[in-house]
Amino acid sequence: MKKISCLLGLIGLGWILYCLFQPVVDWNFGWESIPKNTFEQRFEGIEDINYKEAITSSKSIIDSIQKVSNSPSISIAAIIHGKMVWSYAVGFQDIINNVPADTSTSYRIGSVSKALTSLGLGKLIQEQKIHPDSSIQFYTDHFNEKPRIAIRQLASHQSGIRNYSTCFCFPVWEYYRNKEFESVEESLVDFESDELLFSPDEAFSYSSFNYTALSYAMEKASNMDFLNLMEDGVFKPLEMIHTRPDKHDVPIPNKAVPYDVDGNLFKKTVDVNLSNKWAGGGFLSTPSDLVRAGNALLDSVYLNSETTELLTTPQRLVNDSINEQYYALGWRHNYSERYFNGERKVAVIHHGGMAVGGLALLAIYPEYNLVIAITVNKTGKEGRFELFDYLTPITNAFIKRLEEKSF
Repeated sequence: MKKISCLLGLIGLGWILYCLFQPVVDWNFGWESIPKNTFEQRFEGIEDINYKEAITSSKSIIDSIQKVSNSPSISIAAIIHGKMVWSYAVGFQDIINNVPADTSTSYRIGSVSKALTSLGLGKLIQEQKIHPDSSIQFYTDHFNEKPRIAIRQLASHQSGIRNYSTCFCFPVWEYYRNKEFESVEESLVDFESDELLFSPDEAFSYSSFNYTALSYAMEKASNMDFLNLMEDGVFKPLEMIHTRPDKHDVPIPNKAVPYDVDGNLFKKTVDVNLSNKWAGGGFLSTPSDLVRAGNALLDSVYLNSETTELLTTPQRLVNDSINEQYYALGWRHNYSERYFNGERKVAVIHHGGMAVGGLALLAIYPEYNLVIAITVNKTGKEGRFELFDYLTPITNAFIKRLEEKSF
């Protein structure tokens, strides 16, 4: 009997250890070789004949990138002057079941969710339901023991709220959290009592928890549930019909299976629950939907020019320097030398996202009224965001065509 008790105890301890360190343990099992036909599957979407040469070269680039990066699938779309001129997808949204990706396949977009949340925030600001310089304490009963934290400080990661860490939870990393949170307010419990990293506006520290707090303030200011606010206030008006929260264990049609990739091997990622970070990293979308969101900053229809300028102006710290990432309110806005062989700087408003089993990038080029978005259903390389490398030659091809048309 004593031996049985010891055995049961060891089994129980082993199960607890597995639950605590599940992502590390699971990484070592279940790998399979990526089928060769993954790189032969292509879906032709929209192709505007006015950009035929740019599209032809860009398709070749995407095909090559998919093979080099061993991506299960890649999807891309572009809007110019408010018109969708290109959409394209390669590979499989579901390798095991041989389901090809198409331009309506939705992907985990990670932190690109912050850019979408920014549009919702902009709408509330424009409707005078929330003010960027008002405090979260004005709208909620939370954070009352903290210094005053302004809405714009949350949206620009200058609040001092920490990012993901370890926790007394399963697994031990908050990034891989598998708990179902019933509300945005409930998800505040993980960080609202923690000390700030610095006084608001004294420094910059990127944290998705800023957006969890921001989304709760948006709820209170609008008297609406955050997900309903985004659906009714952003997705429907912008005709983003394939954008939705990535709800745990809820079947979602045409969703790309999230994969880990290691060399020419792949496996489905560990399960995660995103209910504690809808605003900062919890949405699914398509490139075609994302470029519609990006175009909302260019057409002055959804948002007026004053609101757009507010959302896209990099924020300054107390020492009057712009924060290190040129981060505005949900967007990075800087001048890049990636284009024209580094001979000219081009303004880019953008946001990238890395999720468990997903990569995404949304980039806006105001000078050219050009918006491009790209998504991939694989986990990104730790410490490396490769999508701008992928997008640069494609953007160059379209900019070249636009430059030619201007003469």
